[in-house]
Order: sequence, then C-alpha cells, then structure tokens
Amino acid sequence: MARRFNNLDAALRYLRPPASGADGIIPDAPLGTPLRKYQDWKAGKVDIDYPRSASSNPGTFERIGIKPFALPAASPIEYVTVISARAQGQYALFGLSVAELGIEIPDADDFIAKGYRPAKASCRNITGTTAVTATSKLTGVPYKAKSDVGYSFPFGRTAGNPTYSEQKAAIIAAVAAAAGTKSVSFTPEKF
Repeated sequence: MARRFNNLDAALRYLRPPASGADGIIPDAPLGTPLRKYQDWKAGKVDIDYPRSASSNPGTFERIGIKPFALPAASPIEYVTVISARAQGQYALFGLSVAELGIEIPDADDFIAKGYRPAKASCRNITGTTAVTATSKLTGVPYKAKSDVGYSFPFGRTAGNPTYSEQKAAIIAAVAAAAGTKSVSFTPEKF
C-alpha cells in the first residue's frame, strides 16, 4: 500500500483493543468519519472509480526499441516495448529527446521479452497557478491541488549513460532545466 495511507492504517490499528493482540479484529471506525470511509474502501465494501478525462487517454501505442540496463553495457541487444501516442510527442516539454531517453526505432531482430517492462520516467507539468480545493474520494477530506498534466516515458541505456543511476540523473537534470514547474519520478525496469 502507498506510504500516503500509513497514517490511516495506523489509526485503524489503534482502534483495536490492546488485549485482542496483533491479530485481533479491528472494530468499525465511527460512521461518517474519514477513517470509516477509508476502512470501507480498504475492506472492499466501496468501489471508487477515477475516470480518465478524454485528453489523458493514451491513444494508440507505438513500438519502440530500448536497451535494458540489466544487460552488459557493450551489448547491442534491444528489447521491443511500447510508448503511448499521447506521450510520444511530448519529450521537449520536459527538456528530453528520443536520444536522451535511449528510444530507438525497433529493428526486425530486436528481442521481444515476455514480462519485460522498461524503466519509466513519469513526468508532470504543473499548469495551474493557483491551488483549487478538491475532495478525496477515499476519505472525503478536502485538499489543495494544482492543475497538471503527466506523461510516462520508457527509457533505456545509452552510450553516454550506461547505468540506470546515470540515466536517471541525466533525466532529472533535463527536467529540472526545462521551463515551468516540472517534476519526475521513476519506475525501474522489470523482467
């Protein structure tokens, strides 16, 4: 579970009487409280949907080639993966390029690895200047948020950045140098 729910999970544990032990049943939180809404969601009693706006749908997917970090630096082998058509044209918004991300046009001899997921850079561009109040669907508690748009870019090993940490640092530097308010987070590759 995400770290942002640690405080709510701790609050649920504190509802349990000390005499019942670590495996004791947690009683229901009081009705109408944010903790009860979260408890009902966690127990599967409530289904919460987060529908995507039409502008955030990925559209079609384009095949690309990536050199995985798990392979030796001298290895010419590329793995085939995909990028959404929506994200494909947005590199420059974050100061990135196809070459910097290690994205190549796939060749006929590129390897299609079952279960392989490339490393991804999830970039966000904060477009709003003032925070608006929104309400959490999980707890019903209001919070402040600014308008933003995000894109996920798969990335791989390049000649200049043969390791994951070097490539990650190069992407962070490019995003930090881009105009406007930007952020980036990473998901490592999986085999």
